Amino acid sequence: MIIDFEAGYEPESSGPRRKVKGPLALSGLIVLGALFLSNTFAANISLSGSSKVEFGQGVQVTAACAGNNALTLTPNSSFVNASGTGAYYLNSIKISGIPSSCQGVDFNLSAYDSTTSTALPIFGSTKSVAAVWNDGGTFKVGAGSSGTTIASASGTFTITFTSPAALASSVSRISLQSTSHAAYSCALDGICAVGDAGPGGGTVFYVSANAFSAPGSACDTNCHGLEVANSSWRTGSPQNDSQGYTLSGTQATLPAQDFSTSFGTQVGTYRGAAEKNNWFIGQGFINTKLIAELSGNTTSNSVAVRARAFSPVGYSWTAGQWFVPSFNELNELCKYANGQTTGDPSRQCMGNTPFNTANTSTAEGFTGSVNYFSSSVNGSAGSVQTSVIYFGNGESNASASIFNDARGFRPVRVF
Repeated sequence: MIIDFEAGYEPESSGPRRKVKGPLALSGLIVLGALFLSNTFAANISLSGSSKVEFGQGVQVTAACAGNNALTLTPNSSFVNASGTGAYYLNSIKISGIPSSCQGVDFNLSAYDSTTSTALPIFGSTKSVAAVWNDGGTFKVGAGSSGTTIASASGTFTITFTSPAALASSVSRISLQSTSHAAYSCALDGICAVGDAGPGGGTVFYVSANAFSAPGSACDTNCHGLEVANSSWRTGSPQNDSQGYTLSGTQATLPAQDFSTSFGTQVGTYRGAAEKNNWFIGQGFINTKLIAELSGNTTSNSVAVRARAFSPVGYSWTAGQWFVPSFNELNELCKYANGQTTGDPSRQCMGNTPFNTANTSTAEGFTGSVNYFSSSVNGSAGSVQTSVIYFGNGESNASASIFNDARGFRPVRVF
């Protein structure tokens, strides 16, 4: 349904109309016309060329799920300062008067200029649709809408754009559609389960409800999962992992990783060894960075550099986000490769399933006859060693030289 608020406006014909089944198949599309800046402080909405409604004032609209109940749509603008300049942006939209008949649906909001039918980016630089899920009367951020926040109340929500992208002076129309609920996507929303295709193009092997830190990564102090690159990551064709690489190609002095005994949140022992700080979930990113930045390391002689240089084709996660897993991260990856439950770093990878013999490989390219590198090192320059895990049976040792020993590896990423 299109409601015309602008005098003389006639929607273009799109050919014969087809009947659509179901109350949600027909979305309620509300178009608010002629939004423009009248001064430096606010933009106005002109309804049918008569009275004007400024940002902050509500306009009555309808949506398919609401039947004859009128909703109120209130757009709001805010001034975004910048060095030497600044401008007003559409930064939030409030919808109120939502009846119980709209429970379970998604509300999709978009904004348009006065000349084209292409929706404007309204948040996150490029996102043109902001979705709000009505989950039984509680309003939540919808699929694909990370970068927004929702204030939920009875029959009312306000969606706010963390980084608003649409200039208030450019917005002429705002559309509201009620549609069937779309499930969250791991790749778009970061709400993932083990085995999902990950946000960076790999496969999710570890998920934590509680946030953990990977300082300097894209998720920084608010990370919730780990994904592993697939078996075709090196050449584009599926292949097994091998033991043809060293963690570092140089014996330059290694910047100190924190390998002191830990008394943190992942306290425990692994085969009798006291856990170290650089074993932690989330530590692989900085461990790898420290090794990769050693003078003389390149993609041809260092696993750490090769991992950080990885950038999957077709995905937005650029080089620098992938790394060699820390010891605890590698332990979770070993459990995943062996078909065991992941998520508890204190439980050891026990191996032998599905590796019935040491020389077998899984469909994802993990190999039971390979010792896999971790990035958790110990020792000093000239004698630095790292911990490895043998995926065939879960056995580990902490005496692999990062300079001289060749082992297998697989890049992982936090999100």
